Amino acid sequence: MLLNVAGVEVSYSGKTVVKGVSLRVEPGEIVGLIGHNGAGKTTLLKAIVGVLPLDRGEVVFQGETVSGRKPFVNIREGMVYVPQGGIVFTELTVAENLEMGGCTLSDPPRLEENLSRIYSLFPVLKERRNGKAGVLSGGERQMLAIGMGLAAGPKLLMLDEPSGGLAPLLVQRLFEVIRSIRDRYRTSILLVEQNVVRVLDCADRIYGMQNGLMVFEGGAEQLQSEGALRKTLLGV
Repeated sequence: MLLNVAGVEVSYSGKTVVKGVSLRVEPGEIVGLIGHNGAGKTTLLKAIVGVLPLDRGEVVFQGETVSGRKPFVNIREGMVYVPQGGIVFTELTVAENLEMGGCTLSDPPRLEENLSRIYSLFPVLKERRNGKAGVLSGGERQMLAIGMGLAAGPKLLMLDEPSGGLAPLLVQRLFEVIRSIRDRYRTSILLVEQNVVRVLDCADRIYGMQNGLMVFEGGAEQLQSEGALRKTLLGV
């Protein structure tokens, strides 16, 4: 097992937002995490990577308890979180952004290998590698943000709403890339995403959150067959 989250609780300003949540990610797996806005999905990802402290519970990564460990250490050990919104350094070039993403690596040849992979996945980034990131389109910024995550050479890549605000054709391409990251490089992916149709299509397993609680674990077909639960999680 690559990631095991057990009984995690997280709070903001004294209010419990994530309530005893457990999940797992196996090597080479895409795991989808769905639920309505405010369900606690982003809070859970931030707690896993160490941005937010745990009130209770445990996070185990590669067999080692990492609860309370600093985020930069988790990144160095292969756990990378890409926030929503295509966050990049707008005054730096595309290439400089990618180098920043790989700053935890101490092996320059490995960084060069990672950059080669990124340019293969996102050819537009190679074309624009010497231009400022601030002039990229929204879709290109999202590609760059994911590329920055990949530059660190993750074993687990956590993506938070990667398709947000993108045109349908870009969304289709993005999910093709997500599958390629798993298939070509055996990188496990924990995916928070509102485009549920795409999640159901690409995820090996799916978790569903509601009001801070984990209320579903299973495959796409199982979720499709449970009408009441599907309506609760997806509003459809």
